[in-house]
Amino acid sequence: MQDLQQDPTPPDCFRQAELEAFQTFESQRLETANYYLWRASSKTSFLYAIELYFDNGETLLLSSGEDSEAIRMITPESLVKTAHNLQSLHSEAVIQRIVANVQPLWRDVVGATLQEIRLSRHESGLYQNDALLLNFGEKQILLELSEKEGLILGEY
Repeated sequence: MQDLQQDPTPPDCFRQAELEAFQTFESQRLETANYYLWRASSKTSFLYAIELYFDNGETLLLSSGEDSEAIRMITPESLVKTAHNLQSLHSEAVIQRIVANVQPLWRDVVGATLQEIRLSRHESGLYQNDALLLNFGEKQILLELSEKEGLILGEY
C-alpha cells in the first residue's frame, strides 16, 4: 500500500490501491472466514478484523483500525504487530482469532464464489469506506463500521 501521508484520498474513502485489490478477489471461491476479536475487557469484545481466504491463496484482511474510523485493508504483518503491541501493553493476549466458517452467516458462502464487492459512492465520486457488500450470488453479506467500536456483519 502507498504512503498514507502522500495519498490525496479523503480519509472517509477507499484509496485507489484498495479498489484495485478488491477487484482481484472477485470471481474467487471463498475457502475460510476468520474473525479477529479485540477483547476490550474480560466481558466485552468487538470485531476488529475479518479475514477472507480464497482458493487462489490470496487473503482479504479488512479492519476497522484502532480508531474505528474507516474500513481499511491491512496486511497480516500489521495485524500481528497490533496484537503484539496490545499484548505488551496489557500483559495478555487481546486479539483472539475465531474461525467463522460454521457461523450461520458464513456457512452457506464458504465454497461459494465472490461475485463482486459493492461499495457506496461518496459525493466526490470516490467510494466510501464505512461499509461494503460481499455479493456471493444467493447470499450477500454487509460489512460496516459499528456505531461504537469495530465492525459489524449481517446478511443483506
